[in-house]
Amino acid sequence: MPPPISVARRNITFGLLFLVGVLSYIDRQIFTLFQDDIKEELGLGDGQLGLLTGLSFALFYTLAAFPIARYADRGDRRFVIAICVMVWSASTALCGIAHSFGQMVLARIGLAAGEAGAGPASLSLLTEIFPAERRTLVISSTLAASAIGISGGLWLAGWLSQYFGWRDVFLIVGLPGVLLGIAVWLLSAEPRRGKGEVVVPPQQIGIAQVIRTMAANVSLRWVGLLLVMVPVTGFSLIIWGASFFQRVHGLSKAETGFWLGTAMAVGLVIGNLVAGWVADKWGKDNPRFNGWFAGMGLLVAFPLALLFVWSPNPYVALAAFVGVKFMMTLHLGPIIALSFAQVPVAMRAVMSATINMLIGLAGTGIGGTLTGVLSQVFAPSYGDMSLRPALTILSGCLIVGGVAAIMAGRTAKPLES
Repeated sequence: MPPPISVARRNITFGLLFLVGVLSYIDRQIFTLFQDDIKEELGLGDGQLGLLTGLSFALFYTLAAFPIARYADRGDRRFVIAICVMVWSASTALCGIAHSFGQMVLARIGLAAGEAGAGPASLSLLTEIFPAERRTLVISSTLAASAIGISGGLWLAGWLSQYFGWRDVFLIVGLPGVLLGIAVWLLSAEPRRGKGEVVVPPQQIGIAQVIRTMAANVSLRWVGLLLVMVPVTGFSLIIWGASFFQRVHGLSKAETGFWLGTAMAVGLVIGNLVAGWVADKWGKDNPRFNGWFAGMGLLVAFPLALLFVWSPNPYVALAAFVGVKFMMTLHLGPIIALSFAQVPVAMRAVMSATINMLIGLAGTGIGGTLTGVLSQVFAPSYGDMSLRPALTILSGCLIVGGVAAIMAGRTAKPLES
């Protein structure tokens, strides 16, 4: 048996993995602030820009996620996380030296492959080293780290844009992640490591078994629908929000980075923490509550999304954006906890990878790409305002997601602890 993990070591591990979550979205989000500059310098259209921010990233994120998560369910998770951090950090730096659409696609593929493995391995590790009564709060705190990264990426990129071009910013932000990867490897806890040996379970759960488990479970099928629909809206707003404020409301990069970053921070971070606290207090043994709570948030988010898109005032749009992100964020922590409660512990990393696959393909892949395509379609009629009808169409997915969340809670059947 491996030695027990001290509270201090457990908290150090949480702190490091929290930073990993922050950095993953900083590296990803700085692209969105500079995407109009990249579009101009590389001679791209919104459709190609959508492919860079969307489908090319999402496909390779998915392809890399499952084999890495499968190893994470049986091997040394801190090694997985450390290597992933170093790979995506180097790929971020490579974005700064790309001089063609093809070179930028390759750099984005490297970023996707690196980020694909860290999330599932981190969730698997954290849910094992923390007690069950703190699990939803830990999950939501990890999601809040991603939210801080999204906001921090905009703040940092907006500030750096006043002094550096977009190429230099990618190099400045990307390279320090190598040091974080080393720290994760040296300092994180791993219960599977006793005297330097990895404990491998005799039976390994594969991707097909996880997919069959989800397909056979009514509640998890509703979760699957939710995880397809909601990210289409959520990632469309995240990926194209900076371009929206620069094109529609005429904000500078520095202004966009500060104001949009602040709006995301308030909405996403508070939303994740509130979701974790509420779900741990009232939803720990009540999946119906978790589903209802998540669903109501998504349904309320829909009219706020329309206000964000069509308000002529940038500050009203920012306030609506805070509301949208807050209400949308209430769903994910409770839904992940609801899903984890219906599968065995040994399946959770691959389950997490499955969740990330659905979010990534639907949100970054479909949402990010389709927004660009629709914007290009509407451009002859709407000009610089073409993102408005594109985002309006995709906001309708929130209604479907809200209904799916409620149904997932009503049909959930958790395993006996």
